[in-house]
Amino acid sequence: MPTGGEDPSELARLLHASARRVVPELGSGHLTRTRVANRPIPGDGFPSVGAVASVPGYYEAVSHSGITLGPVIGRLLASEILSGQRDEMLADFRPERCPL
Repeated sequence: MPTGGEDPSELARLLHASARRVVPELGSGHLTRTRVANRPIPGDGFPSVGAVASVPGYYEAVSHSGITLGPVIGRLLASEILSGQRDEMLADFRPERCPL
């Protein structure tokens, strides 16, 4: 359940109603299920993006701001994976900065 004790189904209905005001075509749609899940967020609140040295071949892109940062993180990380070159734009967001 969300931290404020809100009913997830009610929150979903409110979101759907708001979205229909912006995109009227959603009016014929209906909700089939709602879920509440924990989202992984690094302890310092900043994204964790890049290779994880202790797991060969594993890369992560963990961010609270996935909606807004997803496109740029996706491009930068895909480029790193394909080229093998670390992008300096991700230097401050490397997984190794977060102790286990």
